[in-house]
Amino acid sequence: MNVALQELGGGGNVGFRKRTRDFLGSHTQLELVLAAVSLLLAALLLGCLVALGVQYHRDPSHSTCLTEACIRVAGKILESLDRGVSPCEDFYQFSCGGWIQRNPLPDGRSRWNTFNSLWDQNQAILKHLLENTTFNSSSEAERKTQRFYLSCLQVEHIEELGAQPLRDLIDKIGGWNITGPWDQDNFMEVLKAVAGTYRATPFFTVYVSADSKSSNSNVIQVDQSGLFLPSRDYYLNRTANEKVLTAYLDYMEELGILLGGRPTSTREQMRQVLELEIQLANITVPQDQRRDEEKIYHKMSIAELQALAPSMDWLEFLSFLLSPLELGDSEPVVVYGTDYLQQVSELINHTEPSVLNNYLIWNLVQKTTSSLDHRFESAQEKLLETLYGTKKSCMPRWQTCISNTDDALGFALGSLFVKATFDRQSKEIAEGMISEIRTAFEEALGQLVWMDEKTRQAAKEKADAIYDMIGFPDFILEPKELDDVYDGYEVSEDSFFQNMLNLYNFSAKVMADQLRKPPSRDQWSMTPQTVNAYYLPTKNEIVFPAGILQAPFYTRNHPKALNFGGIGVVMGHELTHAFDDQGREYDKEGNLRPWWQNESLAAFRNHAACMEEQYSQYQVNGERLNGRQTLGENIADNGGLKAAYNAYKAWLRKHGEEQQLPAVGLTNHQLFFVGFAQVWCSVRTPESSHEGLVTDPHSPARFRVLGTLSNSRDFLRHFGCPVGSPMNPGQLCEVW
Repeated sequence: MNVALQELGGGGNVGFRKRTRDFLGSHTQLELVLAAVSLLLAALLLGCLVALGVQYHRDPSHSTCLTEACIRVAGKILESLDRGVSPCEDFYQFSCGGWIQRNPLPDGRSRWNTFNSLWDQNQAILKHLLENTTFNSSSEAERKTQRFYLSCLQVEHIEELGAQPLRDLIDKIGGWNITGPWDQDNFMEVLKAVAGTYRATPFFTVYVSADSKSSNSNVIQVDQSGLFLPSRDYYLNRTANEKVLTAYLDYMEELGILLGGRPTSTREQMRQVLELEIQLANITVPQDQRRDEEKIYHKMSIAELQALAPSMDWLEFLSFLLSPLELGDSEPVVVYGTDYLQQVSELINHTEPSVLNNYLIWNLVQKTTSSLDHRFESAQEKLLETLYGTKKSCMPRWQTCISNTDDALGFALGSLFVKATFDRQSKEIAEGMISEIRTAFEEALGQLVWMDEKTRQAAKEKADAIYDMIGFPDFILEPKELDDVYDGYEVSEDSFFQNMLNLYNFSAKVMADQLRKPPSRDQWSMTPQTVNAYYLPTKNEIVFPAGILQAPFYTRNHPKALNFGGIGVVMGHELTHAFDDQGREYDKEGNLRPWWQNESLAAFRNHAACMEEQYSQYQVNGERLNGRQTLGENIADNGGLKAAYNAYKAWLRKHGEEQQLPAVGLTNHQLFFVGFAQVWCSVRTPESSHEGLVTDPHSPARFRVLGTLSNSRDFLRHFGCPVGSPMNPGQLCEVW
């Protein structure tokens, strides 16, 4: 388990194995129009609303905002509302019912929401930049980015090559029992190639990251891995998931045959691989049982790891993986999941060599087939249709290529994105908002009756020490520094498959280079164009990429109520992750160590248990949420909303009441909560909903709204929800 990188979530373009704690650019700047035009637009909007039977309540004590920006956002808010539902009955439907009606799932998508929409917009900007820019800049990294993207677009060449690039690679490694002769005595050599050179993750995953108990140094870390399907649940509940398992086996067989396997034997051999994965699923520890990081952290030497899991030569494997570094038996390793590795070692010893070989190469096949011709894509689409309920994808090739480029050269791509779109003033404004939200959080901290003074002071010091990074890392605008990041990564415009292989090998070298260096404070785990945000406990830092600093999260000329309800809640969410059930185990320096007094820790756990029980009662399509799995994100959602609203109230005390939006019929306090809820408007297939319930540490969008607001005294007061109504069941669960 990597130290948890906590993300906002929401379906943005996040492709990181590193677990962060997350929430989920360019800013569209609207010019002010002449007052007469604004009044005319307002009158037209009001007329339309009257015609639709929408009741408009105007508070005579506050003036109305009639700028074009206010009129446009008022229209969008009204389009998304469902006035036929009482806000005290179902605030999610009240806020998002209109949006859901107007947004059927696009073909090829298993879910659609604000995050997806913004990422699509960012992709379109990046497409324009890559296809319409002559790179005369001094940055070789930017030129590599364009070459990589263009190589992905060379569909005719990719089709012409067919499966041959991967067949050649398999032969180079020693063959595959499914497709022909194979070297029966080279288990370690195949493992080193598959997991080392090409960075697949059979049986386990190895990475270099900050040591949770000594955050100023990097250390080798080993964790459980090895499953292709999203969760162990798909393998173990075989009756309920028979359709998925059959589709997966069909997919395995089809790929094996495309690569030269014989139809008569391929399915049986792939069935054996699937059975091995089922055995791996049996020993894989569920994520909800791995939330106490103190308990699952085990530091040992390579020699001790060898004694724990003797089926493979760990010193040989790690020395190959981290070449050219010299490692010895005393090299420290942090293992998350000692029981798992011990059982994996036994499983390897008791599995036929041919099945082990088939499984290892299958992991390589999974990793690389997305770089091959359309037959492999079509095979995958059939599996995704069963797994996520998606219809045949209509996604254009360029979008796939933008995502691939973002994965490969994301910070060089980010350089282009930031220079073309990012409003630098947004960084200053965001920094000011973070300061206001931090102050609000600390003021609430001072009012907690369940926390003793010693723990409270340590918590305040931790909140003060949280380091925030906004927009993008500075190095991406320095050509030499940017080039240094990608130095050694060879990119050709002629071979997409080889570019991907080079990327895997390059990433292994970058990982090795980190081991003898201290973690860099300014190293980002998300690219600037990403529509998301995160908290990283080992650095005690919160990060907000440029991609999320745009509507509906933030727009400079929108009411502060919407900005605090949007990006303000995101900021509060990430800050609160420092104090969720996992983040609270880390001190202000980012070290995993006990710093709570026993009585406060017991009280925290009681408050968290209330929230765990609350969310465990919610259901999606008859299936209950896992309140333990989602506990950290639920604590962050609740704490983030409270901090952002308190910061908004403090802003009003300082600056006075805002103008109101025309025609919406909401006070600005109510608008804050509607703005928060509309960030989470979402549609999703039943299959994708199920997948989210078993894999996602975030609650489904609907309950990120309903659960959080039903715990908010401020929400209940401003909407007048009586005790006993669905939004006010009578018991509030509050942690922060």
